[in-house]
Amino acid sequence: MCHIVEFLNMDRPHRSLTALTALCLLGSVAIVSAKDVLVGTRYITTEVQTASQVETGVYIAATCNGYQGDNVNVTVLLNNNPRWFPPAGVVYFYVVDDHSKNESEALCTNHPAGQSVLPYCVIDKWSSKSDLYVMTTAGEVEAVSFTIDVQFMPQKSKTTWDRPSKTLQRKRSVKFPVHRSGDYYLQEIVRLMTTERLAYLDELLLNVSFCPNEKTTQRYTIESTLFSVDVISSYTQYICTDLPCEVDGPNVVKFNGNQLPSNTIELTATHAEWQQIYVLVVCWGGNFDPQVGDYVGDFQYSGTILPNP
Repeated sequence: MCHIVEFLNMDRPHRSLTALTALCLLGSVAIVSAKDVLVGTRYITTEVQTASQVETGVYIAATCNGYQGDNVNVTVLLNNNPRWFPPAGVVYFYVVDDHSKNESEALCTNHPAGQSVLPYCVIDKWSSKSDLYVMTTAGEVEAVSFTIDVQFMPQKSKTTWDRPSKTLQRKRSVKFPVHRSGDYYLQEIVRLMTTERLAYLDELLLNVSFCPNEKTTQRYTIESTLFSVDVISSYTQYICTDLPCEVDGPNVVKFNGNQLPSNTIELTATHAEWQQIYVLVVCWGGNFDPQVGDYVGDFQYSGTILPNP
């Protein structure tokens, strides 16, 4: 299954889709007769994690066999220790693509041999068809608080990660146990990496794929949100499960026709039926652009899969 956000310009208004070029694995995504758009997927902890002394954990990003060729950045934020000073409590971690693999088979680690412990590790090219596992072990300090962020990025992305130029950590080698309990599935967010523009009543089609995991397969909600970044434009959105996806068309399963600067639709699943959706975006107003000869709006998009109790 591909994790895709695909963007296609539509003639205004209500005309049928003329081309659909699938670009998988959240790489650069084509806009017909326009520029490439960078999109990415993030997996995050939704609550602050607290670990006891030398407590272990497993944090899983469900990939559905996607992301081959993407760069991966795994970052841990220490809420009470931004300098990553070991006496104040740190988290050691490594990344694998199989729950049974140990540290010797790690794809990346935040404590390379002979080096200081870091808040991140990077995989230059994800090549696995399995899920991603972040294997953590807290240091020898009680109640270490942290959050985790796993970001998949296309190789052509110009985005860079802020890496500390100076560290205060002592060098240390950590041994991780092979067996763990208490697996935690990270929350998936599909989002635009850049701001997009549409003229008044122009349309854009987004092809969005999600990967339900063991905790969300039976019941989950997809939150699809468009939001203006220019404070003057507004948008409507229409969600379809099949093409063509048109305003007032038969394939629309849910819509929000309110012209809002932040337009949200929620889809509740009962058996993993919402794994791929088409989101039709319609722009309503914006700043006047003399080069375009029309009112133009700037927006971003995010799609989040949320487990339901």
